[in-house]
This record gives sequence, C-alpha cells and structure tokens, in this order.
Amino acid sequence: MSSRIVTAAVTAVVAGMLLAGCGGEEKKKLEVNTGLAARIGDVKITQREVDDRYEKMGPQFKSRFSGEEGRARYVDTIIDEELLYLAAKDTDLRYDDDVKEQLRQAEKSVLITAYYDREIKQKVEVTEDEIEKYYNEHWDEFMNRAIMKAQHIFSKDSLKVAQWKRRIEGGERFSIIAGKESEDETTAKTGGNLGYFNPGGYVKFYGDDKEFFDQIAGLEAGDLSDVIHTKFGYSLVRVNDLKPEAPKPLSEVRGEIIDRLRSDKAKAALERTLASLREEKKPVNFVREDILQTMRTPEQLWEMAQEEETPYARIQYYRNIVNNYPDHEYAPQALFMIGFVYAEELQDLVQARRTFDELLKKYPDADVVDSAKWMIDNLNTPHPKFESVDEMQERMKGSGGE
Repeated sequence: MSSRIVTAAVTAVVAGMLLAGCGGEEKKKLEVNTGLAARIGDVKITQREVDDRYEKMGPQFKSRFSGEEGRARYVDTIIDEELLYLAAKDTDLRYDDDVKEQLRQAEKSVLITAYYDREIKQKVEVTEDEIEKYYNEHWDEFMNRAIMKAQHIFSKDSLKVAQWKRRIEGGERFSIIAGKESEDETTAKTGGNLGYFNPGGYVKFYGDDKEFFDQIAGLEAGDLSDVIHTKFGYSLVRVNDLKPEAPKPLSEVRGEIIDRLRSDKAKAALERTLASLREEKKPVNFVREDILQTMRTPEQLWEMAQEEETPYARIQYYRNIVNNYPDHEYAPQALFMIGFVYAEELQDLVQARRTFDELLKKYPDADVVDSAKWMIDNLNTPHPKFESVDEMQERMKGSGGE
C-alpha cells in the first residue's frame, strides 16, 4: 500500500473523529440549552419558570406581554431582574440590619400565606350538595346580562330622520339609507351597525347615554324605533337581535362557587386553628392585659366588646364583665355572648356548651336563658352561620323556640 493511500486513510479517520467530536459538542450544547428561555453565565432561566410567572400575573399585565414579541420582552424583564439580583449579591447588603429584617418579614409573609393556603384552605372540603344549594339560593348573583344588537341612522336634522322612518316603513332598506345618508360616518360604512351591547352599558357613538337607552327600552328583535332625540341629535334604531338576561348554568359558575364556599369555610377553619394554637402556645398580650387590669365600668367593657373585631378579645371583655361585675344586668348577656362567639365564630362547640351551661347555672332566671337553651339544642344542627344574635333569635322564633 502506498504511503499516499495510508496518509489519506489516516486523514479520513482523524477527520471523522474530529467531526464526531464536534457533533458531540454541538449535541451537548443543544442539550444544555434545551428548555431554557435565557442564560446569564451559569444562571439558567427555564421556559417553565417564565410560563409559571406569566400565569400568575394579572390580566392587565399579561396583555402587555402577549404574542412572540411580548414574550421576548417579558424574558428581558426577568433577565434585568436577575442581573440586579446578582449585582446585589456581590455587595454586603444581605448583612445590613434593615435588609435582614425585611428578608425575615418577607419569609414570614410567604410562609404564612403558603400555610394558610395549603394547610387550611386547600384542606377544606366542599360537597356537591353545598355547591348546588348555594347556586339555587344565589342564582341571581350569576346572571348573563341582557345583550342587544342594533343599527342606527343619525342626523342633526329631525325632519331628515322622520323622512327616513317613512321611507323604511315604505319598504326601503335600513342599511342602504344608513350607508348613504347617515351623518355618523363611522357606522355608516357598515350600514349603521352598532354591534352588540348591554342595555345601559357602552355603545358606539352614544357611549353610556341614558337618554338613548330609555328610548330603546322595550324594543324587541326586528322593531324599528320612533325618532330618538339625544344630546347628539336625532336617530332611528332598528334592533336586530335581543338576548334577555338569564342565569348562567351551574357548570359555568361551579368553580366560582367552590372558591366562595371554600373561602367562607376557610375563615372558620382559620379561627379554629388559631384557637388551638392559642391554647397550645399560651400567648400573652401585655397591652390587652394592661387594658383589662385598668378597672372599667360594665358599660365601658360592653362598648369595647361591640367595637372589637377579634373574637378572642371580645371574649376577654365579656369575661371581664362576668368576673368583675357578676351581679350587673350585663353579666348574663355577656356570658351568653361568650358562648355565641364560641359557637358561631370560632365553631368551638365544646367551649360554647360549657359557657351556656355556666349561664344556666349562674343566672337561671335571666332573659337570655331561653336563647341559651335553644343554642344548646341546636349546636349540632347544621345551619348557616348566624352573623348576629338578632338573626339567631329570628330563627329561634321561626322554629317555635319562643
């Protein structure tokens, strides 16, 4: 074999090895960048991260980054954010006392939100019966608004409009007259088409003019209006389509109802969780203790309880009345309110029962005894949460409790 042939063979093998190596490097490079939206040195920003962050934005922000160009701009904003973060990490800012406190508060906020969402709200169960019951009782909250489609012919001259009306009633086509003679040049191009709109909402040319809507109210699909006078001038309107207000089907609003019910139940679950944590951790509010240790009149304590939003604080004020003024007329009422708060707000039925029993024992002749007995009898009866004692007493009267 000649040396030329050997050299050619060796060259071919080496070239093949080099090509294979280059191909491998190219493949490796492609594999590393697969799924990435951006890279800043060793920092990778994945397509999934971009998608997740985009989905969590509100609609008004999403609209700013729609389409391919919008997505590219959005990735630029994430890159800018990452560049600033990297620059900040290169400083001693993380050791600054103010920054450390802000980071601690941020971590606390994130953890509290996640705990509430995952450990409380997401564990709340909403049954199909509850969904259907809520829908049947609140169907008027889930309405598709009425919608109308119409066209118009407009002029500043009322005589022109009256003549158009006679011509249309004589057989001429509305769209042709609108296209050739309407003084609203914008809609004239489409035969006077105003499109679909909600009665009382925004409509082309007229905006939300009440005069306009008052004069087309009651028109049905196919009707031609009388001459309409508004602040703009004079018009004829023909209604082409009319869809009346109607409730949305349950299937369409099911998710919204679940969110509402879950949120309501989660509030009660949160109160129970806090009650349990207070019992376990025994927190001390020195500011409130100072208030309670300062002798107040029963009237003052009662007034403070009415203004207090936190259930536990209200219970403390009521309890202070019972303990310090056991013979005052407010004492039995305060004891009843403690039981009511436990039952309806904290949903701690054990404490509620103990409190009502205490009331019956200490104040057997009090005016609130009948209410306390009714509450005891109905503690385990499913019912909508009472927002006030008055609401409870109305239910009590309706069930023959008085």
